[in-house]
Amino acid sequence: MELFNFAYLAVFIIAVSYILIKNRETFLIKILVSIPIMVGLVYFSGSFFVLPVYLFSMIVSTYLYTVFFYFPFAVDFVLIILSIFGNFVPVRFVFASISISILLSMFLDKNMRKYDVTNNENKGKDIQRETSRDYFQISTGVITIAIFALDGIKGRILILLAILLIYLGGNILYLNNRNRLADLVYMMERKDTKLGLGSMYLAAGFLFVLSFTRSLQLIYISAFLIMIGDSLATIIGMKIRSRKLFYNRRKSMAGFLGMLIPSFLFGLFFFVYFISAFYAIGGTFAESISNKIADDNITIPVSIVIIHFIISMV
Repeated sequence: MELFNFAYLAVFIIAVSYILIKNRETFLIKILVSIPIMVGLVYFSGSFFVLPVYLFSMIVSTYLYTVFFYFPFAVDFVLIILSIFGNFVPVRFVFASISISILLSMFLDKNMRKYDVTNNENKGKDIQRETSRDYFQISTGVITIAIFALDGIKGRILILLAILLIYLGGNILYLNNRNRLADLVYMMERKDTKLGLGSMYLAAGFLFVLSFTRSLQLIYISAFLIMIGDSLATIIGMKIRSRKLFYNRRKSMAGFLGMLIPSFLFGLFFFVYFISAFYAIGGTFAESISNKIADDNITIPVSIVIIHFIISMV
């Protein structure tokens, strides 16, 4: 075990040195911002295994939509499989390493921020395409909840493998977009938006929540808020004309209530009413401020984790 532990540390040191020599401008800020996060991951996990997983997940998200994506993805995939099935480190720390690295990297990357701004600016402009996109996201949420209902907490591994395939498939289809499958996927994307960008943010956001809990009840409400509630807000906000929110003129009261009420009712299956209300209000508010701060696939998961910690301390 110790041999593998130090082997992972050696891989991390070599990889950091290489990327800072080859592409210092792109990675320096990301590495510096990540230092306290990586220190925390090592401290709480008690292992160096998390370091190369974190680093290669960062490299993968940086090189998304390029041919340079594939090699770091292959290395990251092997490291993740070894970490999980070799029982080198608790699964939640692998999830945290992947999700935090990807979300932080995409947030700090100016190109990804530009893609995300374009994605949010075009939200709701094409009602037919947006509706198809949101119905697909709702079905994804239903399938995710069903996986955990059938397989329990072990469903985390299946979800992780599916997310890794989403990243791989998105990159392949973007670089090889002259086929029917790519055409079908593009039909559900917003105009001038990178293929699968929203799905990749969503996947990383859900992984972020999974890294903080083993509670199936919390996983169920998280999947509903991130995948179903968010989509309901968009669909209802487009189809029902209502007053705009005073703190975000791009969001409407109809969309706010369209997410809040179903999320609260769904939460009642697993929590007492005031805890269900806490998650529903927090998640809905996080969605409603998303254009002002960051993508809703970041703000909603972060709000869920914050609420989880608040409730745990009460």
